Amino acid sequence: MTSIPRPPVHRIALVQFGLTFVIAAVLMVLLDKTAALSALSGGLICAIPNGYFIWQAFKYSGARSAAKIVPSFYQGEAWKFMLTALGFAAVFISLKPLNVWALFGTFITVQFSHVVASRIFKL
Repeated sequence: MTSIPRPPVHRIALVQFGLTFVIAAVLMVLLDKTAALSALSGGLICAIPNGYFIWQAFKYSGARSAAKIVPSFYQGEAWKFMLTALGFAAVFISLKPLNVWALFGTFITVQFSHVVASRIFKL
């Protein structure tokens, strides 16, 4: 009997965290501390909820766990949405001054990085 190995989806989260720190470092050199901190915030607003979703969604595997898999996906997605909303709220309330372009630019870049990461890791 052979089993299907778990996909290495955790690598996507690692790519997202890495990309976040690279963008923040580049903006620190090219622009200023405000842009770098805004970019770091935008990237983490994306990467942390995605990391939680990946952990929650792929916690179970195998036919015996079929009844647990779907609820864990739904729970992971619901918490991902909530963590993202809370992250944006926290940043808009507490981070002054804020570079909105760096915040949303990094958020969008990190959000779409899973496409490239999935092709690199052949997921």
